[in-house]
Amino acid sequence: MKFYTLSRGVVSHLLSGKEIDLPMQVTDEQMEIILFGKTSFIIGRSGTGKTTILTMKLFQNDQSYRVASEGITEAKNKQIKNVEVVNEPEGSKPSVLRQLFVTVSPKLCYAVKQHVSQLTSISNDGNSPAEINLEDADSTSEFNDIPDTFVNIPVKKYPLVLTFHKFLMMLDGTLGSSYFDRFPEAREGSQSNHISSGSVALQTFIRLKEVTFDRFCSFYWPHFNSNYKKKLDPSQVFTEIISHIKGGLQAGECNDGKLSFEGYSLLAESRVSTLTKQKRENVYSLFQAYENMKAERGEFDMGDLVIDLHHRLKHVRYEGDQMDFVYIDEVQDLSMRQISLFKYICQNVDEGFIFAGDTAQTIARGIDFRFQDIRSLFYKEFLASRRAGKQEKGIVSEIFQLKQNFRTHAGVLDLAQSVIDILYCYFSHSIDILEPETSLISGEAPVLLESGNDENAIVTIFGGSGSGAEVVGFGAEQVILVRDDSAKTEICEYIGKQALVLTIVECKGLEFQDVLLYNFFGTSPLKDQWRVIYEYMKERDWLDEKLYQSFPSFCETRHSVLCSELKQLYVAITRTRQRLWICENKEELSKPMFEYWKRRGLVQIRKLDDSVAQAMRVASSPQEWRERGKKLYYENNFVMATMCFERAGDTMWETLAKASGLRAYGNQMRGTNHEAFINSVREAAGMFESIGKLELAASCFCDLGEFERAGKINLNCGKMDAAAECFMLAGCYSDAAEAYAKGDKLSECLSACRKGKHFDKGFQYIEQWKEHCNVQSKELELIEQEFLESCALDYHERKDFVSMIKVVRAFCSMESKRVFLRSLGCLGDLLILEEESGNFLEAAELARSWGDVSKEAYLLEMAGRFKDATGLLLWYVFFSALWGNGNKGWPLKQFAQNEELCEKAKLLAKMQSDDFYDFVCSELEIISNHRNSLLDLKISLHVSQKNKSLRGEVFWIRKILDSHIRLNSSKYDWEDELPVDINEHCENKTFRNQVSIRTLVFYWNAWKQKVLDIFVSLESFDNEEVYEHEACAYFILNYFGVRKQRVKGNIVYILVNEHADWVRSAGQKSLHRDGKRVCMNIKDLMSSIRSYWQSELVFLGIKVLETLEGLHKSKLTGSTFHRSTTLLHIFEVSKFLLDCQFSVYSDTKKLEKFLGISSSYFDFVFPLDWRRAVSVDLISLRETELSLNLLEEIIHQNIKGGINYQTIGRVLMLCLGSKKPTALYEHITKRIQWNPAWKQCFEIFMNGGFKDVYVSEALLRALDDTYRANWRCAGYISPHSFVYLLESLLFMTSFYSGIFFTAKSSFVRWFSHIHSASAYSAPQQIMSNAINFIVEVIRQFFFDKTDTISWIEKWTSDFSYCHQLLSLKLVMMLSLICLQVSDCSQVLLDLLSGVNNIAYLLPKRFIYVLLRRRNGYFLNLNPEVVAEAFMSIDDSLLIVLTGNVRPRISAPCALFVDLRKSKDEIMSVLFPRKTAPCVQKPSKAVDTGTIPEAPSSNTLLDDNQFVDPVELQLNWKVLEEISEAINGKRDVAPNTLSAAAMIKKALDQSISTLATALADKQFCAGKDASVVHEANLAYHDLKLLSSAFGPSQKDVEHSVYMKIVQGVVERLRTTRPAVDDFLKRPVMNQETKMEEMVLSEESSSKTDVGQASEENNPVKGTGVAVENQTTGGNPKKGKAKYKKSKGKKGKK
Repeated sequence: MKFYTLSRGVVSHLLSGKEIDLPMQVTDEQMEIILFGKTSFIIGRSGTGKTTILTMKLFQNDQSYRVASEGITEAKNKQIKNVEVVNEPEGSKPSVLRQLFVTVSPKLCYAVKQHVSQLTSISNDGNSPAEINLEDADSTSEFNDIPDTFVNIPVKKYPLVLTFHKFLMMLDGTLGSSYFDRFPEAREGSQSNHISSGSVALQTFIRLKEVTFDRFCSFYWPHFNSNYKKKLDPSQVFTEIISHIKGGLQAGECNDGKLSFEGYSLLAESRVSTLTKQKRENVYSLFQAYENMKAERGEFDMGDLVIDLHHRLKHVRYEGDQMDFVYIDEVQDLSMRQISLFKYICQNVDEGFIFAGDTAQTIARGIDFRFQDIRSLFYKEFLASRRAGKQEKGIVSEIFQLKQNFRTHAGVLDLAQSVIDILYCYFSHSIDILEPETSLISGEAPVLLESGNDENAIVTIFGGSGSGAEVVGFGAEQVILVRDDSAKTEICEYIGKQALVLTIVECKGLEFQDVLLYNFFGTSPLKDQWRVIYEYMKERDWLDEKLYQSFPSFCETRHSVLCSELKQLYVAITRTRQRLWICENKEELSKPMFEYWKRRGLVQIRKLDDSVAQAMRVASSPQEWRERGKKLYYENNFVMATMCFERAGDTMWETLAKASGLRAYGNQMRGTNHEAFINSVREAAGMFESIGKLELAASCFCDLGEFERAGKINLNCGKMDAAAECFMLAGCYSDAAEAYAKGDKLSECLSACRKGKHFDKGFQYIEQWKEHCNVQSKELELIEQEFLESCALDYHERKDFVSMIKVVRAFCSMESKRVFLRSLGCLGDLLILEEESGNFLEAAELARSWGDVSKEAYLLEMAGRFKDATGLLLWYVFFSALWGNGNKGWPLKQFAQNEELCEKAKLLAKMQSDDFYDFVCSELEIISNHRNSLLDLKISLHVSQKNKSLRGEVFWIRKILDSHIRLNSSKYDWEDELPVDINEHCENKTFRNQVSIRTLVFYWNAWKQKVLDIFVSLESFDNEEVYEHEACAYFILNYFGVRKQRVKGNIVYILVNEHADWVRSAGQKSLHRDGKRVCMNIKDLMSSIRSYWQSELVFLGIKVLETLEGLHKSKLTGSTFHRSTTLLHIFEVSKFLLDCQFSVYSDTKKLEKFLGISSSYFDFVFPLDWRRAVSVDLISLRETELSLNLLEEIIHQNIKGGINYQTIGRVLMLCLGSKKPTALYEHITKRIQWNPAWKQCFEIFMNGGFKDVYVSEALLRALDDTYRANWRCAGYISPHSFVYLLESLLFMTSFYSGIFFTAKSSFVRWFSHIHSASAYSAPQQIMSNAINFIVEVIRQFFFDKTDTISWIEKWTSDFSYCHQLLSLKLVMMLSLICLQVSDCSQVLLDLLSGVNNIAYLLPKRFIYVLLRRRNGYFLNLNPEVVAEAFMSIDDSLLIVLTGNVRPRISAPCALFVDLRKSKDEIMSVLFPRKTAPCVQKPSKAVDTGTIPEAPSSNTLLDDNQFVDPVELQLNWKVLEEISEAINGKRDVAPNTLSAAAMIKKALDQSISTLATALADKQFCAGKDASVVHEANLAYHDLKLLSSAFGPSQKDVEHSVYMKIVQGVVERLRTTRPAVDDFLKRPVMNQETKMEEMVLSEESSSKTDVGQASEENNPVKGTGVAVENQTTGGNPKKGKAKYKKSKGKKGKK
């Protein structure tokens, strides 16, 4: 390569912007490439000027950018030439063009760097800079002035000229963590987290551990399986590994950056393959063995580093400087994956890349590709990826070829081209096809030397003796080229030091005037396979076929080695500039190529003799030998370099070359002969040291592991950093600290002191630095802190905690103390320091971290955080009351420090505020031993609700529940109606100190809901979404004594008392100890909490159920409403516990028992005496959701097993009497498949409902089917169910008339089904079949007495009671039929007065009324008679109007109902409000004294008795006095007011007046029930006010009491009119003595009915005695007068 110096004039012309005229004699093709503005691919053979073009292009771009960006003149440029850009703003245009030049060869890199520097300097000031002294160039200090990263490279460093190795190391340093971090040896001695590429350890590691081809051959190849190595040479295998398996295009597509076995095997099928599939399999096996061996040895190759860089660049953004232009010279020396790394550092893909090289020279070990492959790579990985999101398609420029050669003359070029031609023919895939080169240099044609048969050509040329001084050998510009080292050794033995002898690989990159290529073909592995050239000659008619008739045909597989042989031949030929001699010992092996060259006229033939030998030899001067020696030295050919320096007489360079040779030899021996390695490298180090090459000597000692000696050498030559690092590696920390100190590196100095435990020395360095102030105070403080921490840490490791704390106290800041002590877990020591420093909050947080509650509370108090301290004490008190002293949770119990802690909490609360004090007092009241009344508990609950204290709410509700459970059932108050607002009702009850079933269930549901909220929040704990239920989560943790805390970024749950019962239940395995801290993982914690609340839920639920059961038993003879209410709530609680997902109870039989008790609700909804179910309250109760759910549950229980007639009857009764069981529909229909009639009936009912006309038809068929069945079989329908369904059939049949008659009880039962705002369908004709069926069933029921009696007795033991009620119901049905079908009246008449009459079964008054209008055989029934008869048995006749028809019917005793009216209007007709005796029963107050007993509901007002005529009245003015007294006084107790005594006296007088009135039964008689009820409520309200103004007022929040007082006053004002009305004189009841008239009438009547006492008949009328006639206890069968129905019961 030739460089030219630019003059100032030339540079000025260059910068003028005019046409560029370069000073070199460039050809047009070179000029075209230099001026080409796009990405370029330049290919040219040796000597074509590739590097010159790249250098000039780089310079031209740089200068053009300067002119364009700065707009400066030459004079201006001079003024600012030394200005450096500092702190360049981000995003601004850079002040320099960022250009990068990369090549593999260090020598070429230095040469280019020198030339660029010269050009730049001349262009700036016209002065040529000092040349780079290659003699001082040292590989160990290569590019020390270049940063280790591409991030923020100083502007003055551009353009960057780097070796590819340096490029990789900088790229590695740019990506954060280094590839070499995985190797401990490379990290050793590093003082930071990032490995510097210039560090001693890393450089030593790379020298010793990088696998090159030589190392591959020496250390790996001999250990491989010989079966895999057959017919493969190490060069070929290493090339496949580096270029294809790890460095090929396809490798980049694999996840690990390496081709799989399958992927590599597929390459055998490509057109570029020269290996068979079998050979590839062997190569891959060798690759796998190589990788395993390399990993075991902790070594790497360049492919590993490149793969890692690609992997990181794929996942980590490149943050380094983006290059504007990248120039890559000798690109053929790089693999594809190595080349593709450049895409990350330059985005200017269109213009920014210039690749130059020659694939004909790819004899580098491990590299194999064509230039076209680079172009393809550029398109796929550079261009396409940048245009992925754009529409336009990337265009790759064509390859530029340099054809003119400036080094070699045409004769040599022609010979070289002849070799290329064969490559084109047979191996076009391995070389780029180019046009032939040209040259303007003249020279003689290459010479083929022919020697005698027995003559040695070398002996002839050099005289046969290497010691003969009289013979002149080759000069410095002449060389003998041989194939390999063995040939080289052989030649050297002949000639000694008379000539340079190099292998072809060694000579790559070198140039000589004369080249002797010796015995190339004779040593070729092809041997006689060179004869394949004859085929090539034959194809071109260059072969005399007569002479060469037999030769092999070309086969790429068999002749694959020919490719590399031809390339080596090409390189050997092109090493010469002038003369080329080719000499062979074996003519037969070289003959094919010789004939080929001769035939083409490319060579001349000379007989080797003394004259020719004499002409070949050229002498050289010492200077020429020295220059040649340097070139060889920088090509690492130290043996030949040594010879050159010896010939030049330069002892220094000779010693340097010898030492370098020894070192190289030692490295070769390291893996096989360690002793030889040690001796050679140590000898080399001594030689380096002797000539002043101290850095090289130091690196040798580093390779030997003698770092202390290396450090001393570096110290002597002023390399302080290197010396310190060597001392660190040697463990000489004191020396390292001293070296760092001399280099003004305090941080590293103290680091060395830390490692060496030289803490005192470190403190001395710190003081010295403080005195000299060589560094900024903040930086010094940081360095000092790091050292102090290391010192303290060392004391900690030695368990010298006293010394550790002493050092910690010297830390620069409190925060640093915290961080350090926390990292060691020395929280106790940190707490002491925090407390000493007055950091009480921080100290409190520490105490909290391990659960020291008392300490934390004390520290919070010291910090003035009284509220927080109080809250903490409150929590601790409650937790201790729950779990202290072996307690198992609820109920709360006293503990040792209870009183002390409570007083402390109150004291701290008082210091916070009065309001907070009141809150704390109310909270502490929970754990007091006071016997609280229900009112007290409710008031406290109200306070907690106001304060939003979840803890108070849960505990007070639980206490209220416990008080309910403890009470005797006699203390419970029984309500006779459903409350409108259950919440208000229960609140009022509780405020009156009263309990009832509803208050019990109300507070159970309230407590249950709190527990369910807890379970929901537990789910959020698992999902880490606690903030949605923060209050509940806080309560849960506090309840169990758990503190939630974040430790080292993780949430932990700390236990305050690890001995709590629930913790013991969880087991020790669930606990985790960390110093003082005892934690439980979230899974076990949630499991324990969930288990506890599950057991609590079930336990309390069972208690509530047992209480309800007791209440139910206490009312066995009570009202239907009371008993029904109890059963509903038993169902509600038991069903919840059975179905709740959070309720886990092993003894489910107990819960199922309670559920079974609730199923008796069926008998209250469908009582045998139907009249018991007819009341407003019972109807309201049955319409509640709870009632409907219970009925559906009863259905479910009935269909659990099989379904028979009995089950069908009950289920259909339930369906008709409640809502449709939609959820159970499929179960019912599935189990009833055996009976089509009933199945159809259910389906029609479920689909159409009650008003579907087809329901009655289906029910008729089903009942007929049932009636025909054998009643004697098990599971037959009960008489009760059958009669109920028969009545239902009658009702549905009658419903379709415009007007129909029914009983009030029947209508009420069906009211919810038939009432609707929508219009009804037109009336339909009564179904005669249904009427006939009903009449026939009734007739047979009474006349087939034996079957009827057996049927009833089979169902119930109380035959008489059941028989009479069923008989009455059937006669009522028959009476209703007679009102619509007169033909049936004869049946009724026979039943009432016939021979076999049933009058003995019916009420006397009922019979009397029905027979009242009888005339002979005609009964003459009309609505008036039937209405009067129904009234006599307390079941009114209803005349129902369904349409617009308004018939004239005279029936004063009947009720008329118009279905077009609203439900409320209809209900007012059915249940009119009437005046009645007071029915208010005495209320049961809990702990509130006695209340006057109210009049009994059964007490009749005596007509002769009157109340005192003086009207009673209350002192209502006291209400105004109360309002005036409490006005504006919310925070004052009512009993402390000045008017309190006077107000209480007035209230007590009013209480006495009202109590007297309520206790007088005669006074209450005749009063409206609602009025008496209001008076009773007023009485309790007055009592509540009196207690509020009395001296024994409960110590609760005053504002709460005031609010209660205000509410009671307003309520009394509202009830005043009703109370005044109650206190007025009563009016005498003037009702007609109907009963006496009836009795009189009955006594004068004569019927066929026998006499009996009414006491024996449960079916009572209104004041009518009923006779009971029997015949020996068995009724006789009567004959039916009507035609029998289709079949008879039992005959199926």
